[in-house]
Amino acid sequence: MSAPNSSGCDENLVLDVQNSIFLHASELLMLILSCISVPILVVTFRKIIKDSYYHINIKMITAVHCFSILLHCIGRIVQHSSDLYLWLAPLPVCDKRQFFGICVVSRSLFTFGVYCSSFTTVFMAIERTIATHLSRKYENRKSKYGIFLVGSQILLSLLIIFLLFSGGDLPDRPVYCMFYSRKNLATIVEIVTITSNIFSFAQCYRLYNINRTLRTTYAVTNLSQKYQIEENKTLIPILLSFTSLDFVFMIIYFLSILIMDLLRLEKSNSTYFGLFELIQCVPVYAIVVIFVMSRIIKRIHHEKTVKINAEVQIKDEAYFTYLKQQWSHSK
Repeated sequence: MSAPNSSGCDENLVLDVQNSIFLHASELLMLILSCISVPILVVTFRKIIKDSYYHINIKMITAVHCFSILLHCIGRIVQHSSDLYLWLAPLPVCDKRQFFGICVVSRSLFTFGVYCSSFTTVFMAIERTIATHLSRKYENRKSKYGIFLVGSQILLSLLIIFLLFSGGDLPDRPVYCMFYSRKNLATIVEIVTITSNIFSFAQCYRLYNINRTLRTTYAVTNLSQKYQIEENKTLIPILLSFTSLDFVFMIIYFLSILIMDLLRLEKSNSTYFGLFELIQCVPVYAIVVIFVMSRIIKRIHHEKTVKINAEVQIKDEAYFTYLKQQWSHSK
């Protein structure tokens, strides 16, 4: 992103944005949803940190995913609240333009949250692949793989932000906070993101079958390996559900972008700005995914508990039957 350029005030452009009911309605909606999402994400983040059920590496990746969406929502709150203030405040027309600093902070948090959370499934699939292939000793390796994967995810997201913003140009008082990246770069990034998520979904399904096969054979040699295989059997169905939800939101996003391109709206048009805010529906994604995934996790844990209790009961019944037979023979 280049240095801010001082430019004259085009009152027609400012009035187009300030008088757009659609834009302000979309911003108000996203502001409300972001404010709802923040406490939900904070509670979820704390539960992830305190939960001792999952492997520490999965906890780290999930925590980064939750935190990145939280940053996105905070960026939205900063921008939308300042936009609505400028809209409602009794200021001269040219003083209703946004500030460069607010745009940089809000859009950086906004974009980082989008891309960092988009790669969560990819890095979870990589982590579970490592856990499967190193199942005999993975439990003893603790957190070094998780730190490496989380660091890679964050660095990749920061690199994408740098590439998208480095060629942008924004005046010191823009009409609206919108960075325009180099031609086709954003499209390439989106294609890479959705393609990598498709491969990750396929890999998770493959890993589920591998771990199910390992559990039913005599390939398990120690307790640590048995633990990892059982953990994979629990985690991978959860990951498949999460990937499916993620994929649905990506399809909606791409179709929406396609419709916007077909409408051929001017990128300085207030309607374009309003549609852009609605399409980037990460707060909606956060609320829906947390609600749905919490129900899926509870169901899977309940099914596993019922299965374990049934197995224990069967073994107890078999043991007492055997003991009774032995007692009868001894008489």
